[in-house]
Amino acid sequence: MKRNIIYSLLTVLAFALTACTDDWLNNEGEQMPEGETGVTATVEFLPLRSALDVKTRTAGDAIKDIDNLCILLYDMEGGLMKSYYLLPEGTVSAEEKDGTFNVSDIDRSDADATGNKTAESRTKRATFNLSQIPYGRYYMYAVANMGNLATSEVHKELIKTADGLKSIDLQWETEWTSTEGEATDQKTKATANNQMFGYFTTQENAPEKANRNTQDSPVTINKKGMKLHAWIRRAASKITIAYDASRLKEGVFIYLKSVQIKDIPSHCYLGKENNVGSEGDSDKPAYQLNSDLLGGEVIKYYEGAEPTVFDESYPVRLTTGQPRYPEEKAHDEIANSLFFFENMQGIGPDKRQDANGDGKLDFPGLPDHPDKYPNYRPKDAMPYGTYIEVDAYYVSVNPEKVGSGNIKYRFMLGKDEKTDYNAERNHHYKLTLKFKNYANDADWHIEYEEPEPGIEVPNPYYISYLYNHSMMLPLKVKTGGHKLGKIEARIVDNRWGPHDALKAFDYYYQMDIANANPWNGFLSLRKTKDLFITGTSPYTATSNQSYYEEHKRGERTYPIGDITDEEEHSFFGEAGEEKDGEYKVRKEGDSIYHVLLPMYTRAKQLIKATAYTGNNPYVAYQRRSEVEIKATLLNPDGTVWKTISTNSSVTNSVKGNENPVIYQVRRVVNPKGIWRSHNNSAGFDVLLKRLSQENGTKFEAFTSEGPWKAYVVRGDEKFVNLGGGKDNNEVKNDTVCGKTGSNIDFRIDFNGSCGENENRYAIIRVEYHNYTCYHLIFVRQGDAPDALIDGGTEWHAYNMKTKDSETASPLEEGSLFKWGNLTDPIDALANKNPKEYWVDVTPESFQGLGTRKLPIAGTNEEKSWEEIKPVELINTDIGKAFVDKSQLPSNTRIASYADFKALYDHGDIKQGYGILYGDESTSTEDDIVAAYGYDYNNTKRGMRGCFVYNEQTGKNLFFPIGASGYGHRKNKDAKGPGTLRYAASRDDRFPEGPVGAVYPDGVQGVPLFYDVYMRPGALYWLSNYVDVQNPGDGTTTGWDFNYFTFDFYPITYYATNGGKDACFIRCVEDK
Repeated sequence: MKRNIIYSLLTVLAFALTACTDDWLNNEGEQMPEGETGVTATVEFLPLRSALDVKTRTAGDAIKDIDNLCILLYDMEGGLMKSYYLLPEGTVSAEEKDGTFNVSDIDRSDADATGNKTAESRTKRATFNLSQIPYGRYYMYAVANMGNLATSEVHKELIKTADGLKSIDLQWETEWTSTEGEATDQKTKATANNQMFGYFTTQENAPEKANRNTQDSPVTINKKGMKLHAWIRRAASKITIAYDASRLKEGVFIYLKSVQIKDIPSHCYLGKENNVGSEGDSDKPAYQLNSDLLGGEVIKYYEGAEPTVFDESYPVRLTTGQPRYPEEKAHDEIANSLFFFENMQGIGPDKRQDANGDGKLDFPGLPDHPDKYPNYRPKDAMPYGTYIEVDAYYVSVNPEKVGSGNIKYRFMLGKDEKTDYNAERNHHYKLTLKFKNYANDADWHIEYEEPEPGIEVPNPYYISYLYNHSMMLPLKVKTGGHKLGKIEARIVDNRWGPHDALKAFDYYYQMDIANANPWNGFLSLRKTKDLFITGTSPYTATSNQSYYEEHKRGERTYPIGDITDEEEHSFFGEAGEEKDGEYKVRKEGDSIYHVLLPMYTRAKQLIKATAYTGNNPYVAYQRRSEVEIKATLLNPDGTVWKTISTNSSVTNSVKGNENPVIYQVRRVVNPKGIWRSHNNSAGFDVLLKRLSQENGTKFEAFTSEGPWKAYVVRGDEKFVNLGGGKDNNEVKNDTVCGKTGSNIDFRIDFNGSCGENENRYAIIRVEYHNYTCYHLIFVRQGDAPDALIDGGTEWHAYNMKTKDSETASPLEEGSLFKWGNLTDPIDALANKNPKEYWVDVTPESFQGLGTRKLPIAGTNEEKSWEEIKPVELINTDIGKAFVDKSQLPSNTRIASYADFKALYDHGDIKQGYGILYGDESTSTEDDIVAAYGYDYNNTKRGMRGCFVYNEQTGKNLFFPIGASGYGHRKNKDAKGPGTLRYAASRDDRFPEGPVGAVYPDGVQGVPLFYDVYMRPGALYWLSNYVDVQNPGDGTTTGWDFNYFTFDFYPITYYATNGGKDACFIRCVEDK
């Protein structure tokens, strides 16, 4: 880590002392007149900020005020001749004084500061009058903020000589804040350590040697109207710290906990060089003050107790995507600062970690371990030096160097980064800590420890929100020189419910039990083979147990073969485990093994009737799993030397238990698809967003926990181009590449248009969180009927609106129809929820129609629910058509069970759920009404629905669920006929008691059904009433799109109240 240090004069206080005329000279050779004369001066600083809080940090302008001045005159032998005590004009004080001073702001330039680099844009100039100064030659000194030295019991004897004045012992005030007085007049450490000292000359523009350093010079006062000037300096200096992580590797995170200035002097000379601990030499006497060092001020980057959780919510996290803190004005003169007394330690050993440039640490190690690190050199062998210590926690999920743990960064203060250890007074030290590589590789001195033997794992790690997905968990096993025999993994916690849900979120938490029922969770250690796990009633919390245990989803052993090189090797385990997924091992030297373990999300349905799923149904919450990892280490003869575990006390952890936690990330739905009409080529700015809570009303951008990328994975070549987006992310080989910790932001540009009877498709794959998770975005241009399967049915892009017309956009939900009745379509604008923001929904939130009538699409007519009649459909009418084909537009028919089943059965056909944006949308929406609420009067909005797509060709088809989220009106509901609700069988929370013989434990066996009454989805009619199985559960009238559980399945006759409900219609046509 490099650091940029700018040394500059903190604040210069200028005192101008004048007589009555403007002519002044330093006439030392002229005859000294008899009598006395008089003089003037000024000091002002930018006002102290309105409050100094008690968060162990100081405002950078905290010691800019002057409360009082003491002016002292000494004869040429150093004896005190006279002193003056001055207070600011208007001060109400019982103290006796010899005069007052006023204050004004003075702009400062680099020329005003030592070293020609100012750290302050303005300081205060105090102007005042001194009377009865005898003509003569003197040493004159100014002391600020120490009261009246002449009457002080502590100082009045010391100031009798100039050397005694300069030798006054200043003691660092360690109390931070006193509670005396009101908040506006509390005393602070900052104002207690603001002593200042300076020398007078006869010229304001005197040479630097005369008035800006520690060399005083005599002043000759031999004329009236002479001007005197003094620059006074604080005994203290300050340091501001900034951080730059732009040179980190991808997948590396630094969580700043605090920064502290350490080993600051407890004492300081008022007017001499403060060389703490010096034993003296022929040029300088030994240090006479107390040499004790103190722990200095602390800036904490968190609130409350020391943190134990380090994730994306941490207040100060540095990555390549968010590399700087503070982002602006890190070294501003009012930035939070650390103050300290001067500490001049001279020139010492080279303080760089690798001074000789051989790529190795010169003095590696940790304190208090002399046996393990005999060459460790504490504080660069400068025992009295002052240093900065940054306390942090680092995580590397980069597979090249996995690791995590506490880490400290140290830098010895001085005038350069090599050998200077002088922390001079009245300076603003501007220090930038530049991290690089894996966080534990830097130019600053670093203290961290990796256990050996031990297992390093990234913690936490992430896996996709979708079912049947995988990621590789990187491990680093330090064996202490032993051979790695095998790895064992066991899932110890595997949740079905939301992680760390807010108390206000209503879900059945009673069954969200730690370390219990892992068979209902999302994670598997073996590759998912069966996408639909079947079972028979009754359904309980243990229904999935037998499959989970028989197929060993939660345990696996990974034998490690002989490795004699440093290449990566692939293994599959024992015989018969070839289909469980390969793992990879690479050896580094004699004692480090890098291992990649595959992990998987489970089946789409873990027994459909239980609702458990490998998909994360929550848009605001992750799901949590925890895995214990064991490593068996072998002796040279092949016998077991030791077994180490991530659940062992040898791990380096602030959290105690370091089993890797695997989070199934929040479901991403915004955006999920972009549609353009055939002649529209307007681009779209993608910014992936998620809700911060299930009942949130605003989507928020989120950052990637590791690098991310976006690229076209399927579809028509060069149909779309991807650009870097508003953050100007890098584009390489048609792939947008984003940095760790950055927003997932890119642009989609369409290349031209297509014919009216053509379609173009693309699937964009976004890999994020260190490429362990992915999200698909479906792109389509054109609305012509098309077959998702070669030679199959051609699906229309639009829902039906009236008996002879379709909607104007694939986003528009269309009308709701009762079975067999195309003449009374319920207009989409009627299908709205009782309140605009459909959040905080309870059973009481729903409303029935009552006496309200419904508009009939395509007409000016309104009808009651009862007036809209379905065609009678009795249970035995198997094969009965919804309507005769002649009632439909030419060459079209309503999609049949066979059409849907072909999609359900085909291996290349999958479903994705989320938000589609259409012709008039150009960017991702924030507000849920704008994201969900498309209708024919609000065409810039988005629409939720199901994308049915061919994963090989990229073709896709969108089924909207409606602006309300409920593509279904129920004839039979607790709120009355015609209630707008997706759930067919529930209108209240799932009961805790038995629900027939099927659910003997009620909701305890199926907790995801707890709130199914309010979950979104839609039903679509089939062309005919059928009796089917596989897929299906008997007599069937429609197809079910469950937006919450990602289900895509037939819906029964009884679930549509025998055809009396109202549902959507989608048409197809045959070639």
